[in-house]
Amino acid sequence: MSDVAEVRRRVTAKLWRIASLHSLPVYVALFAPWIILRQFWPILLGSVAAVLYSWWTKKRIDAHWISWSNASFPELEDSMHLLASDVAASSAVAQLQRARLLQKIEHTFSDAACRHLVRQYLYFPRSVSVTSWLLAVAWFFLPAQTAAVKNNSMASEIKTKQALQLNSALSVQVIPPAYTKQSAFTSTPKEMQIPENSQVRWCTTTPSAAERSKESQSINLSNGQTLNFTQRDEAHCAEWQASETVFWSWSADAAKTRIVLKVQLDQAPQIKITTPTEMVQVLAQDAKQVRIALRITDDYQITQASMHMTLARGSGENIRFSDKEMPVPQSKDSKLREWDKLWSLSELGMEPGDELYFFVRATDNADKNPHITRSPTYTLRLPSPEAAAEESLALPVQVKVESLRSQRQIIIDTEQLLADIKANPKLNPNLIRTRSETIAADQGALRRRYGKFLGEESSLFGDDDGDHGDHDSHDSHDGHGKSGDKAPVDLAAQYGHAHDQEENATLFDEATKKILRRALVAMWDAEKSLRAIAPASALAPENKALEAIKQLQQADRIYLHKAAFTPPAIKEEKRLTGDVLDLKNTSKKQNEAAVIVPEDIRNLLIALQRQDSLPALWSKTARDWVAAQISNEEQRLAAQAAIQDVIDGCATCRPALAAWIRQGISHAELILQGRSVLKPKQNSAFDKAWEASLQNKQPPPANGKQP
Repeated sequence: MSDVAEVRRRVTAKLWRIASLHSLPVYVALFAPWIILRQFWPILLGSVAAVLYSWWTKKRIDAHWISWSNASFPELEDSMHLLASDVAASSAVAQLQRARLLQKIEHTFSDAACRHLVRQYLYFPRSVSVTSWLLAVAWFFLPAQTAAVKNNSMASEIKTKQALQLNSALSVQVIPPAYTKQSAFTSTPKEMQIPENSQVRWCTTTPSAAERSKESQSINLSNGQTLNFTQRDEAHCAEWQASETVFWSWSADAAKTRIVLKVQLDQAPQIKITTPTEMVQVLAQDAKQVRIALRITDDYQITQASMHMTLARGSGENIRFSDKEMPVPQSKDSKLREWDKLWSLSELGMEPGDELYFFVRATDNADKNPHITRSPTYTLRLPSPEAAAEESLALPVQVKVESLRSQRQIIIDTEQLLADIKANPKLNPNLIRTRSETIAADQGALRRRYGKFLGEESSLFGDDDGDHGDHDSHDSHDGHGKSGDKAPVDLAAQYGHAHDQEENATLFDEATKKILRRALVAMWDAEKSLRAIAPASALAPENKALEAIKQLQQADRIYLHKAAFTPPAIKEEKRLTGDVLDLKNTSKKQNEAAVIVPEDIRNLLIALQRQDSLPALWSKTARDWVAAQISNEEQRLAAQAAIQDVIDGCATCRPALAAWIRQGISHAELILQGRSVLKPKQNSAFDKAWEASLQNKQPPPANGKQP
């Protein structure tokens, strides 16, 4: 063997030996948990994997040790490929370099250098040992859980077989109400959903069940009802009219299987008005038609649907109302009615200044108590032409500001200015300034007229529609307007205390003043932006001012449905007789709060908390409380299940039942008037002396003589 081959063998053997020693602690950690658990199959599989890994490491070292050496040891000068084969070097330089490498190889591949090389390229993943420990822990706890699962599955299978054996003799027949147009059906005991007011019948025909006494068989409902079996033809049956969702169990079922019977309540008709989209729709003055679209749905059938219209005409005290009712056309589907019609204003009888109020009423086909649904009232308003506002001192609350209708024109001018600037970016800046200031002047004039309704008289820019010119002419006419004279100063108004405010000297109510202030602030902002040559930022406050103005204009007429009070009939035979025997005192005692938790519920909660014996008839009390206080269907079933568990003797179920009962307790009501009677803990000295003096006094004798 040549020197090159011998060096190559010794280097690869040394690297493989150090790699094996480096992996030995990992092998120990890998096999330790399985040795502790005495599981030999994992040890055998791990040993095979370790041998295969060692063989793969050996092959990897033989293939890559030269490249690893060149990368890790700079002193080898990237010439380790000269030792890859035993063939002599082709050149004298290569032979000289190989000789130098043979001299350096022993010193370079020391034990420390080889360990560094192994850690860098042959690192054994320690996550394998961690995974082995996790699998061992899971293996240790798996048999107990598997046994528990097997026991539970066997118990459930036994209960299922018992339930199937008992329930195979029981059938459930459901007869829905006639108005639902659903056919009757018979089924085995299982969870089902049935319509409200359905007739449910449990029947059994097995000989063993027939031989039992009638009292020994019954259907127990979660709401506390017990349905006894009675003879019906050749079968024993128990009947119940479904009114709420319950779960039931058969008394002959040893497993006490609880089966849920969901009752689908009959829903009221649903009305949706798609057009108009707003509750108050203001039509254009030149409008000739208006669209009204509606949709009515029901779960079974719509028997009657109509649209009620009320037309209001006039203003002030001279308002006349006319009512009209129109049926909604039927469709092929009895559960659905749709009506989309384009009405002409002449067909509705509307004229300028009129308002039309309409709502939709629908009725379903329920037997005893049909559901009636009524939609909100929508308003169609046809504005009248602009007219001068008439001042009225008799109705100050209904004053409407008619002089503010030019706000829309200000918005149109601003939008036109913005459109021109966008279309022509090189527009003359002086022209833009002139137009913006013109719109600002219009906005300022409108704001001043608007402010007069709140008692304002001043102006920021001194252009109060020529008021100063009138004062100057008045002064010169009186001969007091000389250049050397000063105008008189009202010192009382400047430094004195004013008891009246201009804002309170108007004829508006407080709600109208708030709207006026909101419009005034918006106009101030719009005017400020326009005078700053920023028309884009003035558009938003202008729209806010217009919205407030429209709200003022639409507040002059309010329509309310008639809600008259019908007093009881007066008995003429008792009138003016002074007989007060049947009269009742209807005065409310406001100093006493209502009882939040009844006494029987309070006693039941105390017994459940202390694990004491429960009060008599506690189950009826708890069921009534749950039915009255818990409206959610699933929560009510869970609370009823907790009651049944406690009845069956489950002591650990008492906290759950107490929690459901506490959930039904509402918050305490507010006492409107506090108690005025105060009782001190002990009497004062004056009270004691007064009582002693009363006890010392004795009444005089009957004959008037002193003893």
